[in-house]
Amino acid sequence: MRPPAFVAPIALFGLLGLTPVQAETLLPPPPPPELRIHFIDVGQGAATLVELPCGAMLIDTGGEENNSFHSVPSLLAYLEAFFARRTDLNRVLDVLLLTHPHIDHVRGATAVLQGFTVRSLVEGGREALQTDAVVVMAGVHDFLRAHPEVEHTVVRLRDFPAPDAALRTPGLDPFLQCDGVDPSVQALWGALDGDPGWGENDYGGAHFDNDNNHSVVTRVDFGAASLLVTGDLEEIAIKELVRTRGPLLDVDIYQVGHHGSHNGTTTDLLAAMTPQWAVMEVGPSTRKHSWTAWAYGHPREKLLAMLESGVTGPRTEALRPVGIAMKSFVDTPIDHAIYATGWDGSVVLVADAEGRIRVGTADPVPAPPRLPE
Repeated sequence: MRPPAFVAPIALFGLLGLTPVQAETLLPPPPPPELRIHFIDVGQGAATLVELPCGAMLIDTGGEENNSFHSVPSLLAYLEAFFARRTDLNRVLDVLLLTHPHIDHVRGATAVLQGFTVRSLVEGGREALQTDAVVVMAGVHDFLRAHPEVEHTVVRLRDFPAPDAALRTPGLDPFLQCDGVDPSVQALWGALDGDPGWGENDYGGAHFDNDNNHSVVTRVDFGAASLLVTGDLEEIAIKELVRTRGPLLDVDIYQVGHHGSHNGTTTDLLAAMTPQWAVMEVGPSTRKHSWTAWAYGHPREKLLAMLESGVTGPRTEALRPVGIAMKSFVDTPIDHAIYATGWDGSVVLVADAEGRIRVGTADPVPAPPRLPE
């Protein structure tokens, strides 16, 4: 008798005289559930895709816009490539979180809402002041009014359960069991109602009036692996964040605040976090336009010195351009686990529930047409 063309593995083990229990021990174990964090290259801006076995969350949609680079098509292309791989998610983002209404964090928000299914939108609720951001946020709120099925959560400090506690709501954290792991998404900071007496910044403006200091700060946990995203929170607010929520800040991965600016990270914050990995969402130093990493001098030398002292993980030493002033850079050796989208393109970190973290591979995106500098 001719053998069948295909024999299922368990049936084949039966032919070999193995019991089902013995057969099961010989089968390769299923891969462990993993968290994948995509720090998407959107130039001078921020867009972070948190990929879980059971869903996805996008934090910010911003990015650079000039004659050399267009962040919105780049972001949409990356999301298309992601959903082409994760067909099981059916083009659904469970959460879209906008840390604060600056254009380099919200530029692509309406395009994302229109191009994909978003179940929950989270924001700080501050009124946008930048002209471009006003237009985008008006479109976001028009979309929400037209789509009441999208849950809308506003994160304000007054709504936190206690001054030293985190905020966890169904709109912010709709994720339940993911292959036996219960992920956690919590806010550690949000918009303030009144000035706590912060005074003026170096430019004569009030620290309280700066939307950066009202950024929604987010902590994501997946088993023993953890991520902190601080938006563009600056030193005056970071001091309060560390004072009130220091024990909640200890994480493995730090999305470096304010695109590698000198004022978006402090030594006290790094001491509270003890991060193994740090990733900056920043543009390359080669695009010489206004509102770019080149114009700001990001990432700054002072910030890199802090990260080299505070980040515990290693990377193979490499020379990377670091800003010593606006429009001025010097190649600097980096030998800690510090990455930047302006240096490395889109960066993906993969973590399992045991807390083991490695560098992954970004989803393949067709190269955009080359634009003149």
